[in-house]
Amino acid sequence: MTAMLIIFASISSAQVRIRTQITRYSPPRPVFAGCHVGMPQDSAFLIMKRLAARYDTLRADSVLLLESDSVQIWNLPAYIQLQIVHKAVRTIVINWHPLGSEGSGGSAYPTLRDGLISVLEKNFGRGIAFTNGSLTYRRWETEDGTMEASHSDKYLRVFLRLGKPRS
Repeated sequence: MTAMLIIFASISSAQVRIRTQITRYSPPRPVFAGCHVGMPQDSAFLIMKRLAARYDTLRADSVLLLESDSVQIWNLPAYIQLQIVHKAVRTIVINWHPLGSEGSGGSAYPTLRDGLISVLEKNFGRGIAFTNGSLTYRRWETEDGTMEASHSDKYLRVFLRLGKPRS
């Protein structure tokens, strides 16, 4: 019995240190042309260099805009803009112009629109849809920010804004 007390005393006097690391949770975000919100600035430049033949940068206050010339996203012509804040991609804006593409005559437009809405609904839920004239908007509001997809017969614009605004 005394042996058990000695073992118990030695175990109870041992100090146990538990280290924890607090990390920020970031919800899953869809990837478009290899770019996603939250990716580092240097990765954004590497992807843009591989994606576009020509791109331009514009620095305004704390925002760095990285804009491409015409690129192919999902095999359709598009323009992409990455808005970089605090050395990370904060906003992705993609404008598709399928009616102006050579040879497609807009036949790929419904497939693109429906596929895009499906991707966003899979990641963010149903969202809110409303129409203003010939323009249809779909908007998703989450704790993490606002995502919006709008489309009409002439163009498709995707505006993704994720992440809480820094104050």
